[in-house]
Amino acid sequence: MTSTITDKDLEILYYITPQKYRTMLDGESDPKTMENLNKEEYLEELLLKSSLNNLITTIVKIFKNKYANPMPIWTSIVDYEINTKKENSKRNDIKKLKFDFQYGVENDFGGSTQYLDNLFIEFAFPFQNFKSIIKTSLQGKSFTENSSNNKTVFTINNSPILKIEITDTSFLLFIDKNSFIDYGQ
Repeated sequence: MTSTITDKDLEILYYITPQKYRTMLDGESDPKTMENLNKEEYLEELLLKSSLNNLITTIVKIFKNKYANPMPIWTSIVDYEINTKKENSKRNDIKKLKFDFQYGVENDFGGSTQYLDNLFIEFAFPFQNFKSIIKTSLQGKSFTENSSNNKTVFTINNSPILKIEITDTSFLLFIDKNSFIDYGQ
């Protein structure tokens, strides 16, 4: 049951909530709130049910040209235990994951907020042809590739993705915090 995730499905990750709807407690809410919520839930369902190959390809694709709102991705594959602050995978093919959110960027109102600094995924089983999957995902970007000790590092130029480190059982994506965009979520 692998449905293709289209560019249209991903558009919701770049939706900027208009400023006039962000701060008012009793004011109007964004008229697109329900429509956007439905689009996010649909994308979350697609990401949860997609193949591991498709999930990784999509994650690279959405960050390679522009910082995306990472929350729908997080929600789709993470089962978060609030008491222990532990992130568990909702997927059987992912053994361990960690979305590393850090403070250090300003939101549009000058306040400090969090951005996705890096994302780590450990697979339940070794991944075949992983290098070629990453290379294909990075098409259109210039990057360098260095391999040693079963680890390959892709360093990407002119991208929100600083680098991607892979082994046959793990994926680690590093984001440039200067690429942060405040989507007002």
